[in-house]
Amino acid sequence: MSRVIEGPVALRVAVDPARREIGVTMKVPAAGGTLRVESPTWVPGDYSFATLGRDLFGLTARDATGTALPVRRSGWQGYDVDGADGDVEIAYTAYCSSWERSEACGILGQTNGVLTGGRYLRVPGHHGAYEVSYELPPGWAVHHPSGAEQIAETAWRYPSYEVLLDTPVCLGSFDLVVRDVDGTPFSFVFLDRGVGSDSQVGPFVDQVEAAVRTFRTMFGSFPFADYTFVCSLNPLAEWGLEHLTSTMVGFDPHLFTDPDQFAIGVRVCAHEFFHAWNVRRLRPAPLDDLDFERGSFTEGLWVAEGFTRYYEFLSCTRTGVYTARQFISSVVNYYRHLAALPAYERVSPIESSSTTFLNHDDKYPGRVNDAIDYYDAGMVIAFGIDATLRSQTADATLDSAFRGFYETHVGKGPGYTPEDLRDYLEAVHPGLGDQVLREASSAGALGLREHLQLLGFEVHDEQVPYAGLVIRDSDPPGTIYGVLDTSPAAASGVAPEGLITSVDGAPFDLPTLQWAIAHDPAVTIDVLTGNQASRHEIEVGSQERIGGLTWAGTAEQAARIAAWTGQPFAPAAGEAIPLDFYENFHGVETVI
Repeated sequence: MSRVIEGPVALRVAVDPARREIGVTMKVPAAGGTLRVESPTWVPGDYSFATLGRDLFGLTARDATGTALPVRRSGWQGYDVDGADGDVEIAYTAYCSSWERSEACGILGQTNGVLTGGRYLRVPGHHGAYEVSYELPPGWAVHHPSGAEQIAETAWRYPSYEVLLDTPVCLGSFDLVVRDVDGTPFSFVFLDRGVGSDSQVGPFVDQVEAAVRTFRTMFGSFPFADYTFVCSLNPLAEWGLEHLTSTMVGFDPHLFTDPDQFAIGVRVCAHEFFHAWNVRRLRPAPLDDLDFERGSFTEGLWVAEGFTRYYEFLSCTRTGVYTARQFISSVVNYYRHLAALPAYERVSPIESSSTTFLNHDDKYPGRVNDAIDYYDAGMVIAFGIDATLRSQTADATLDSAFRGFYETHVGKGPGYTPEDLRDYLEAVHPGLGDQVLREASSAGALGLREHLQLLGFEVHDEQVPYAGLVIRDSDPPGTIYGVLDTSPAAASGVAPEGLITSVDGAPFDLPTLQWAIAHDPAVTIDVLTGNQASRHEIEVGSQERIGGLTWAGTAEQAARIAAWTGQPFAPAAGEAIPLDFYENFHGVETVI
């Protein structure tokens, strides 16, 4: 049994960019008996167990006299040091060039890098401070977000391992843009550059700053002394992970040359920044008492992530990145995608949240049948709250309600529960809390149609032909991401992970497949799954979905939507609202 009696755990980190490695020397004070140290099995915000300790090697231990102590592996991420009596010094090397693990653990290159606590071992049961000092190559700069006390030129003291894990440190050569937002410094650290960086970094930062200001207006102040966006345009940097006073964001390399990617980049920043309130400080139970070994399972990610998704779109609408019509279209299309899946009628947002350690990694066969995205479901629920409050009260909005909920529950207990949110919303507007808990705890219960009608829209349903194949835009063309198990494609024997090679005898392309399903009573596809070829004749079926919106509201209702979105909105009676805008930075999935 290990114990830490007093004092901080101290780490000295020697950065070796040529080898993409760090050498870590760790001093654990006053340890007695068997000392256990371990890598975390997951990091907050990335809800899946991961092999974060796989890149550590060469671990040794010595006591205060320099005598070597026996070390043995314990479990898949830990080590036991036997015979500890007094201070113990542990040394190891970590390889830091895994892009696959870079979001959780950082990355080290020849000229710069970003490191997080995911590379550093923790002492279970020690809830005190950790100190980290860096030995850097000559000329390497350091950018360190707030949240820790600087105790030397390149050394910081963190109040806990959690804060250490929550603080990405930028090292080496990078571009730094600093803005002042109402007296609070915001730093944008660009680890690399792309075409257009020289002329477009300024306008991009302007747009992000505008989104930042919408959240300050909503909450009244910032909950930190400063904030850092750690940015990369490397296509391998699939980042989007919030931290206590910073976030790591990976952009498309065409961020500055493609207007769509520019808008997505602003929205990603807005999403991660909203987490500074929603999940980094206001946490669903039990995320205020994190278990880095066994995981912390919560029912509330539909709020933590779903409400954040809602505000990523709303903030970017309020600042002019999107129009009011695009905002409405986004909500409808997120709902349409959810409702098209068999899982929508089987899995509630609460269940989806609590099972996230199983389904957070979305690349598995069958996901469309047994898991829904709590991001999407929570976004639709948040929209419904706002629609209800803006339609049925004089001045209440989700902005004011969520700020009040934040102020009531932030930092209290192990975190809030869905019932806490219900009770709070019920006090704001009778019936609203019960509505929200019903939608969150029941499968297939999202009331988007009713909420759109409250706002003044007439909702038109339509029957659309479908085969039940799910294609994802991020996969190689023709890859079958999923098959709806209630669909004609499933009945014909099609399985996910195959590659469609032909459609009715013609070489595959997606427009051809979509046309055939839309126009023909049956479609024949050839599929190659590994080395197995198969042919499937699919009898085209039909699905009902929201097919269109027309405006049937009053001038007062239109004015409320304009005030809500911060954009002009004054449609004529009977005017159709386009539903052609849908974008998901997790990847667009198309059900055909």
